[in-house]
Amino acid sequence: MTGFHADPAALEALASRLQDTAAEYRSAALSLEAPDDLGPISVALAGLTGEWSGRIRAAERDFATAAAGVRTAAKAYRATDAAAAEELDRTDG
Repeated sequence: MTGFHADPAALEALASRLQDTAAEYRSAALSLEAPDDLGPISVALAGLTGEWSGRIRAAERDFATAAAGVRTAAKAYRATDAAAAEELDRTDG
């Protein structure tokens, strides 16, 4: 067979890995958002960790968005394959 071939199962596996990575970023951001009380330096540290947390949250969103996009593609490929198989059954029958 020549041409383009999509593997929806592989796409789902990729989406799961991307979602797992997003969860790791979410966990990292949460750990920065609740720093221990370090006395007088807590305010300065909170400003710094808040900036880091925001950047980590942005990466988390990017990974989650990518996972959703890959899942959508896998679903579309499955639907297209099912529709094509149904159409072929009608023409063969």
